[in-house]
Amino acid sequence: MIINKNNKPISTLFIVLSTLFVIQCAPKPISNNTEKSTQNVTIVTKEKKDKEIYFDEDEIQFTNKTYVSNVKTVRLYKKDWELGDPVIELGSGEQLEMRWDVLDDQFTNYQYKIIHCDKDWNKSTLNEMEYMEGFNDNYVEYFENSFNSQQNYTHYAILFPNNLVSFKKSGNYIMMIYQENSPDQPVITRKFYISENTFTLDANVKYPTDVDERYYKQEVDFTAFFDAQEITNPYSNIHLEISQNHRPDNICKGLEPNFVKENQLVYNYDEENVFEGGNEFRHLDLTTHLQKTAHVRHFEYINDTLHGVILNDVNRRFLKYLQYEDINGRYIIKNLIGNNFNLESQYVMTHFSLPCPQQKPDGDVYIFGELSDNEIKPEFKMKYDKASKSYVGQAYLKQGYYNYNYLFVPDNAQSNFEMFEGTHFDTENEYIFKFYYSDPQNFYDRLMLYKIVNSRDTF
Repeated sequence: MIINKNNKPISTLFIVLSTLFVIQCAPKPISNNTEKSTQNVTIVTKEKKDKEIYFDEDEIQFTNKTYVSNVKTVRLYKKDWELGDPVIELGSGEQLEMRWDVLDDQFTNYQYKIIHCDKDWNKSTLNEMEYMEGFNDNYVEYFENSFNSQQNYTHYAILFPNNLVSFKKSGNYIMMIYQENSPDQPVITRKFYISENTFTLDANVKYPTDVDERYYKQEVDFTAFFDAQEITNPYSNIHLEISQNHRPDNICKGLEPNFVKENQLVYNYDEENVFEGGNEFRHLDLTTHLQKTAHVRHFEYINDTLHGVILNDVNRRFLKYLQYEDINGRYIIKNLIGNNFNLESQYVMTHFSLPCPQQKPDGDVYIFGELSDNEIKPEFKMKYDKASKSYVGQAYLKQGYYNYNYLFVPDNAQSNFEMFEGTHFDTENEYIFKFYYSDPQNFYDRLMLYKIVNSRDTF
């Protein structure tokens, strides 16, 4: 039987840094049994005075959010793969690694709690015993002080699943970090995914059907394959979400296949599956402050704070496309001096400048990428400086190699890179596909496939 419907979107892409560079940047491993490193570690007693915390919100948000101003460089990725997404396969033995810094030299007792969510990031109806084995109020047992750094900080890390907690269900999850015995006051929340990977995907990124868009946008057509004996009513119960380079502002969701036949879901449209091509991400090298690096004008200390002033960026809207390798908006913690990047890297107050003849009256400009958690955040909003006729902004970044772009957010329209970055069909992009199954028997949203497709692999 074939069911014919309308049309909707998709996206695909992925890029990897050179193998040698990734190996060099690999973080110090955390033991599987979550035991602490024996070097430079101090055990914090429960009697230790709690530090004052300033929360941006009074309630827990099921998204990537940092609630405390002195918590920086929050990372969550597949173990030993800093450029990897926070997703593992159910029952595979794979682990996720989470790291963050607190800008002081005091140790704090943190605990973590894991929350199962539905496909729309609301708390699911499953209770803890249904989606996990073990305990859900475990302590963060790995923490060490920084050394050889101007900015003092304490580095924390978790490796999971571990011998204290494991997972029984697929789906969307939230990792919540909080101070000891204060689960109603989160310090960090981060999304991660447990996938069953029982679906397969055949995707193709091509020129748009509309000839007027063929040099500026990318059309994504694809077919998903599933086990027809396991899935009930796939047209109604299968839900798709597609994002480009993890951008939250142009996510495609609620898409319906225009064909359902046997064990296939076919998505082949002319409009709904078209994305702006965008441009390759800009890059910034903060791996050393002892000499000029790529795109940095100079480093200097001001009142004991290390500042890095980068070269003026240019508006690339009307420039020709230039192909070069990026890491699709991600960043890697690294410095060329120390041996332990997580503990010896400096923090740099990094100053950005984007010349613009006059301020845009109908929107705002943001520094965007993994450095902003791929979110539109107030602290990354740029201000217009009339004296220099430039948008200026700053971010306190840990030494490493960064990708970023400038996102324009109109007052009454969808945000876009086109205003300052331009848009090209040839741009290499990652398209992230998530297929959910609203299981009518188990009453939760199973994640059947989490797949990253690189546009250049399908050209």
